[in-house]
Amino acid sequence: MNISDIKKIITVSIIFFLNSFSLSYSSPWANVGDIALRNDVEIIARYGLISGPVNNWPMSWKQITANLYKADVMELPSYVRMSLARVREKVPAKINVKAKAYYTSKVDYFSGFEETSRTRAVIESTLELNMEDTSVHVTASYNDAENFNLDGSYLSHEFGNISAYVGAVERWWGPGRETTTLLSTNARPMPSIGLRRVELKPFKSKWLSWMGPWSGDIFISKMDKDRTISSPIFVGMKLGFEPIRNFEIGLSRTLMLCGEGRICNFKSWTNGLIAFGDLDNRGPREQQPGNQLAMLDLSYSFTLKDNMNVKLYAEGTAEDIVVAAPYTYSRLIGASFYGPFGTNGSSYRFTTEYSDTTGSLAWFLGEHRKGVMYNHSLYETGYRYNNKVIGHTLDSNSKYISLKATLHQLNGWQYSLKYQNVTVNTEGDNKNILSISRENINSLTLNVTVPTKLGHLLFDGRIMDNEINTPLENKVNIRVGFMWDVGF
Repeated sequence: MNISDIKKIITVSIIFFLNSFSLSYSSPWANVGDIALRNDVEIIARYGLISGPVNNWPMSWKQITANLYKADVMELPSYVRMSLARVREKVPAKINVKAKAYYTSKVDYFSGFEETSRTRAVIESTLELNMEDTSVHVTASYNDAENFNLDGSYLSHEFGNISAYVGAVERWWGPGRETTTLLSTNARPMPSIGLRRVELKPFKSKWLSWMGPWSGDIFISKMDKDRTISSPIFVGMKLGFEPIRNFEIGLSRTLMLCGEGRICNFKSWTNGLIAFGDLDNRGPREQQPGNQLAMLDLSYSFTLKDNMNVKLYAEGTAEDIVVAAPYTYSRLIGASFYGPFGTNGSSYRFTTEYSDTTGSLAWFLGEHRKGVMYNHSLYETGYRYNNKVIGHTLDSNSKYISLKATLHQLNGWQYSLKYQNVTVNTEGDNKNILSISRENINSLTLNVTVPTKLGHLLFDGRIMDNEINTPLENKVNIRVGFMWDVGF
């Protein structure tokens, strides 16, 4: 965002604030990055206190809070009660002020859903105003790269059950917790305008009511200038629905089209959105509609004995289309086990996840097409924004395995231990811009979150047996970091 964009957001925010004298509660979003909130949301959703898809973030607070009143007459395990209490504590007030500081000795290139920094040090402040139908969320940050930005800022207004918004919104689409293949927080958020569904009610039509509660999100962004084709348009579309309780299906598409020197007319938009006419981009370059990706994600939660809950999930993102059928997939599978730790309200979670961005013709089967994912013959900069891939954090031709254990105690302390085995750029070619060489890395990460009277403190430590872009050496690397997060 440039200075003129900043001025526009501030001006509009002031106008809405001064003209809104009825500050009844409005429902902003639960933002990406709070892994503890995501854990609690999944726990109480398993017990029927949240209806509809929970894999796509940000989530509407109206969706999260709509059915919480039911807990008052339910017999719930103590750890579910604690999750419910923590969720209620985080429901935003009419005016919210937050501050955050983060420092790490080394930048973490392998980021997941958990909030982290894209640089070594950052200071951030947030002001949120929630009015009758309007929410203004302004986040200002400054980092050690001497970069001031308003990433995470947005202005939203509700029209019935639709929220229209403008801003630089962080998004995470899909059930993956350590990685996701289509749209993640790996790259900075693009300034965008969009529409999101607020309350996830089923269709009234007898033909569509089988879908159950459903969510919808569509946005349009303008990408960066410093690329082979400058300033293309980026479109994202997401449909999520829950036809059976705790069984979630997600259908997503993204499209990159137009840009400097490219035809940008009704026909190119039609061909791109409908997908016919693409035919694997085999036609003349000037007639190709753009770069398209599509994702299918699935998740199902159920309970085993002794209150052990299980969430199984998978997702696949297709890079190409042949006659309307997606093919050449990156893929992800995972399982999360969670439940009570003792009887006092503490809880545990154990998650394992595997992902691979070496394109496979039929999701988990078929011939591999190496170097295809996140690259494009026409948009040669690829599926990237400011030189970072928009999807999987490891870019193309990479594999990721993780095992993570988390304990959330009754007193608010949280501990997590994570093992990662990562192979970056398996082919050692220029199709992956994260690492110019093939690197296999093992890492062990310990996180401790401590609640205090002045917010939360996060201590973070990681040891790795290798690093990216070090083809001739395997050196042990140690990273330490901390984050302080406080609300006023």
